[in-house]
Amino acid sequence: MKIVKYCIYIIALTLSMNSIFGQTLKISDFRKSFIDYKKTEHKQVFLKGFKLKKDTTTVNQNKFKFSNLQTKEIIELTFIEREGGEYLSIIYFMPTESSYKNFISMLTILKFKYSKRNKRYQLPKSSYSGEYVYLNGLMQTDGKKYYSLQYENYIGKELSSPPLVNKLDK
Repeated sequence: MKIVKYCIYIIALTLSMNSIFGQTLKISDFRKSFIDYKKTEHKQVFLKGFKLKKDTTTVNQNKFKFSNLQTKEIIELTFIEREGGEYLSIIYFMPTESSYKNFISMLTILKFKYSKRNKRYQLPKSSYSGEYVYLNGLMQTDGKKYYSLQYENYIGKELSSPPLVNKLDK
């Protein structure tokens, strides 16, 4: 009986620590956001408690800004479709350093390798596609300081070069 009580306490402690130090979104949520042309394109983000703040659509680019009032997180999602392939960029703003570090620690578990030359975590899928995470560190947006990282996913067609992307240099 005591063992069951201790197990319940340990599980409760683990869950509470994850909710305190864990970020809302994971790489798997970013991957699900890649399919922009479907009606349920942002269902995963909405299920995680994010609300759409801004929607900007042009011929080849869709840009969305989401925020989660409860966790104080912000996401800027940009989807670009070109003749050479499809490109997704997500800038993820987190209010605490612990959630930022937790997200980074999950990258190595998911087989991302850090490239000193490119200064990013990368998971190449083929010669024409891959996933990348840039660590932006502490930044300011909407008048507040956030820890930020940028996730990029590119699926290219053969014999084409990836599109030039305006990466955050701030």
